[in-house]
Order: sequence, then structure tokens, then C-alpha cells
Amino acid sequence: MFENIAEPHDPLYSRKEAARYLTELGLETAPQTLARKFHEGTGPLCTHVADRAMYRKSHLDAYFSTQVSAPRRSSSEPRKPAREQASA
Repeated sequence: MFENIAEPHDPLYSRKEAARYLTELGLETAPQTLARKFHEGTGPLCTHVADRAMYRKSHLDAYFSTQVSAPRRSSSEPRKPAREQASA
């Protein structure tokens, strides 16, 4: 009846676990910050299981990559997304 919707290589994290994961990557984040960013529409993609907010690891990784800039030699250089560096 139901297809296998579980994705073992893309686990779901609770808001608390997601905040811990982002913090471990280097983006210090609190669960309350994720809740606020969800409300504002500025955070990582979020899904719900019943009434519980959950975050896929791939969405957290994608969000983190948007927060990281490419390396710069000086503060006078404009910040560029890290993704542009790969194509340059």
C-alpha cells in the first residue's frame, strides 16, 4: 500500500538534532533560531511528521553551503558564495 518513504541515507533530524548538526559543522545554531528562520522562510527546508518539525540531512547540508563564503585574501574583497569558487 505505501511505498518505502524512509530514506536511510538522508535521515530526518528533530529541530534540536538539526541545530546540533549545524553547530558541529561550524554554524552555531540554536533550536529556537531554526524555529524563527522557519517562520521567516529564511532557514533550511523543513518537513513535519505529525506536528513535529523535522529536517533532512541533505537540506541541512544545502543550507550550510549557502552560509559559507569562498575564501578571500582581504576584507576589502567582496564575499562570494563558496559555490561560485568551484566554477571559477
